[in-house]
Amino acid sequence: MSFSQYAVELCALLVDETYGELTSRIFTILLRRGRLPIKELSRHTRLTPRQLRHGLAVLVQQNLIYHYTEDTGLTHYEADHDAAYALVRSGKIMAAVESRYGTLAKDIVHNLLLLGHTKVVDLEKAFEPKPVEQTKENGREKGKGHNTSNGTINGVTSEVANGVNGHAEAVIVPVGEIHATLERLLIAGVVEPIVESMFRSPLDRYSKLEKDILRGSYGEKQKGNKQKEEFAARIKEGLKEMRSEGQNWRSKLNKRPLNGEHTNGVNGPSKRRRLSHGMTNGDHVYEDEGKRLDPDLVVRINHEKCKIILRNLQLVEYAKARIGTTTSQVYGELLKQTEERIPRCQPEPNVDDPYEKNELPAASTTEVADGLNKSVDAGFGIGKMSMSKHNADDMEGLEANGTNGIKKEANGVDLGSDEELDDPFVDESASPAVRQPKVTFQDTKAFSSDHGADRSNRILQVRNHLHLLLNDDYHFIQKAGVRGLGEYSVNYPRLVATIREAELDQLLLENFGQSGRRLAKMMRRLGKLEEKQLPNLALMKQKDVRTKLAEMQMAGIIDIQEVPRDGVNRNNNTRTIFLWYFDLERVSKILLERTYKAMSRLLQRLDVERRRAHAILEITERTDVQDQAPENYLGADQLKELQNIQCREENIIGQVSRLDELVGIFRDY
Repeated sequence: MSFSQYAVELCALLVDETYGELTSRIFTILLRRGRLPIKELSRHTRLTPRQLRHGLAVLVQQNLIYHYTEDTGLTHYEADHDAAYALVRSGKIMAAVESRYGTLAKDIVHNLLLLGHTKVVDLEKAFEPKPVEQTKENGREKGKGHNTSNGTINGVTSEVANGVNGHAEAVIVPVGEIHATLERLLIAGVVEPIVESMFRSPLDRYSKLEKDILRGSYGEKQKGNKQKEEFAARIKEGLKEMRSEGQNWRSKLNKRPLNGEHTNGVNGPSKRRRLSHGMTNGDHVYEDEGKRLDPDLVVRINHEKCKIILRNLQLVEYAKARIGTTTSQVYGELLKQTEERIPRCQPEPNVDDPYEKNELPAASTTEVADGLNKSVDAGFGIGKMSMSKHNADDMEGLEANGTNGIKKEANGVDLGSDEELDDPFVDESASPAVRQPKVTFQDTKAFSSDHGADRSNRILQVRNHLHLLLNDDYHFIQKAGVRGLGEYSVNYPRLVATIREAELDQLLLENFGQSGRRLAKMMRRLGKLEEKQLPNLALMKQKDVRTKLAEMQMAGIIDIQEVPRDGVNRNNNTRTIFLWYFDLERVSKILLERTYKAMSRLLQRLDVERRRAHAILEITERTDVQDQAPENYLGADQLKELQNIQCREENIIGQVSRLDELVGIFRDY
């Protein structure tokens, strides 16, 4: 499979930044040349066999390449570009895991990111206390997992896997606590067991399964349409079984013999021990129940599940920007309850069924209200309304009407009529308010504090927030049933498509102004339009329309199609219709390529900035000053220079992270 120039360049820079030049050289050749045996790989890379073996070992250990040995004994290697790009999201993944499962879970994920796939017993050794050899370097922890000259991994602080992973003081973590936290991550899907089939590419898995089924049942050949349909069904079922391999890890939970030797240093019965790493979701108390995972179980990070978590976090931010903080917290709880039943963002070809609405996981209002953090006051962000309006009759009416549980006046706000939407291409930012709303959605409590602790009142408040999400133009949720005062699900393809169009509109506004955005929106909604139709529809002068169309065509945003009026004089312009159109898929690809290019240039700029400041960075990398703060051994000018390079690094890395959000919207989510 061939990749674009900037996609290959970005993946090569990410691998080089994290694992060094040797692995990056091999990985780049595999991206550009495709699937290669080791002899061809040696010829293209011009590396010695020893160097090639070492580089391939690192890439296989980090799950960056696939490998498959045929019956003839020949082994082929293939690059996994998705795994390489996932390196840029390491920091986001650790931050999301820490916010949900605590610091110890983040440390486990960090070790797995450094070690690649590893056994549980080896993961335990990473938390064993070691002599104090590593301290903060330039405000970062010196990474020992892989060789990096600057201590950062693609915008992620490279904390060392030293048993405490970034803690300045050694903290002994009980083995039982490590197993319990790892079990939670396995159940959540953030960490997954690894099996042999995961080392093969999707094409190799399909080909091997196809050969096995043909040899075993059809004698190397299929006959008739019935056998072909049966053969396709068996391949699909086999791929599903192959993907579910290794999910029986729960049966390998072992009870540790209670012989009085406990990992927490307490003899006798197990005693409660408060987590030394802390938890963010309440006052969590750890109790060692003696459960242990199989020490030979091999695990790794499940990037497909991490994509779902990052997607939900980004959707919550969109809801916060459009509606409010409290409503976004309610939305986050609904997404959290439904994400457990979603294995991946996009269906896998040849394995998953096409997307269907009736298969969407849903959550009820009562489930969301019960799962919502008690510290969240659901009364905030809802328009003021008297309690008399929330009686049983109104609740029954909301459930019974034909508008998905929403009346014309929802939460005291008149939703208006379609007569006001006379111009579908009007710029929202320039539209004045034609009337004063009946309520304002500000951070004031909708009900008095006397009813704040009442569960039924809280459920009603949560439902009001869900109605705001339901009626928003983005369609954050959709009605799925009536259980528990209403069930709601998320139509991810439609929602992501809406956000993608909104991002495109914002980019068009920044690059081509309001007139350019208006023309693009018209073509996107009405299809192909003749040039003489555009001035009247866009309310612009014909001269301005032509100028803007030429500018947008040069940028690749729109294009023109020539349609002859008849088949006689095809070269006569007077007998030709010129249709302007906006291809959303093509523009999305162009934007994605430019995003890859911008990320590559930012990473190259980061390397240039570090080379310029190599003198001060070499001082901070000295082993005799690593256990000291920079203020103790640097002068005023040197300290200022160090702060400047750290500030530039932070700005560049932050910009890379923001561009990654665009990649998620236009490619992954």
